[in-house]
Amino acid sequence: MITKIILQKKVAVFKITATIITCVTICYLQSCNKHHKAISNSYKKMNPVEKQLASGLLLKALDHEALYTLMDTLKPMSSVQYYRMPLYSINEQQKDSAQQAVEIIQKVINKLSVGDFQFVLNPFEKPDSIYRNMEVYVFRKSSLKKVLRKYADFYYKWGLSPNANAATVLAITEYEKKYDRWRSYGYLFGYPDYAVDFFVSAGMQQDSTKEFVKRDFFQIPVYTNSAGHFTYAMPKGFVPSQTDSSIYNKAMVTLLKYKRIREKFASKEKLNTVKILKKIK
Repeated sequence: MITKIILQKKVAVFKITATIITCVTICYLQSCNKHHKAISNSYKKMNPVEKQLASGLLLKALDHEALYTLMDTLKPMSSVQYYRMPLYSINEQQKDSAQQAVEIIQKVINKLSVGDFQFVLNPFEKPDSIYRNMEVYVFRKSSLKKVLRKYADFYYKWGLSPNANAATVLAITEYEKKYDRWRSYGYLFGYPDYAVDFFVSAGMQQDSTKEFVKRDFFQIPVYTNSAGHFTYAMPKGFVPSQTDSSIYNKAMVTLLKYKRIREKFASKEKLNTVKILKKIK
C-alpha cells in the first residue's frame, strides 16, 4: 500500500514537471515566432532595394552560423556579412559609392532590428589601405543580457551592465586591448569557457615564445558547410567534453529543423527568405 502511494506521488510529480516543461517550451517557441514575425512585418514596409538587401542578409545569416542566433540561443552573437569599403579612396566617385552603400546597409539593418534581434554594422579597428573593413552581426538581445550578467566582473570593467546596448558592447570589444578583445568575442560568439580561456592563453604564450601553440578545432555544421563557420579552438589532443556534445546535439536539432523548412519554401527561381523566417519557431 505504501509502495503504491509512493508510486502515485512520483507519477503525479512527473506529470507536473512534464507540464511545466511543456508550458515553458511552448512559451519559448511562441516568443521566437513573435520575433521572427516582427522582422517579416518590418520587411514588408521596405522599398524594393531595401528588400533585396534584407533578403540577402537574412538568407546569408540562416545558411551560416547566425542560424544559431536567429533560430536558437546557442550563439548570443553571430557574423552575417563582411564588407570591404573604399571609404579612404581619393577617387570621389568610388568614395561616394561606398558611403551610399554604408548608408543603405545601416538603414536596412536598423529596420531588421526588431523584437529580440539587433543587427549591427561594426567597422574593424584598423583601416586597410583605402578600405575600411566592416561586418554585419546579429544579436539575440536576451542571450546577450545573460552573457553580460554571467561575466559581469569582466564587462563591468568597461562600464557595461547587463542592459548595455549590443552596438556599444561590440564597439568596445573591437577597440579594446587584444587579449580582452579575444575573450569578449569568445563569450559573445557562445564558445565554452575552456575554449575561450585556451585561445587567450595560447595567444599570450605565442606572443611570448614566438612559437605557434598547436590546437584542434571543434566544428559545428551549418547549412552550407560542415566546418569552418561555428568553430572554436581547443588544446591539441583534447577529447570533446559533455559541454561540446551538448552544443553539437542542440545545433543538429536546429539545423535539421531549418533544412526541412528551407526545402519547403525553395523553388527553382528563388528562396522566399521571409516565409522561411516566419515558419521558424
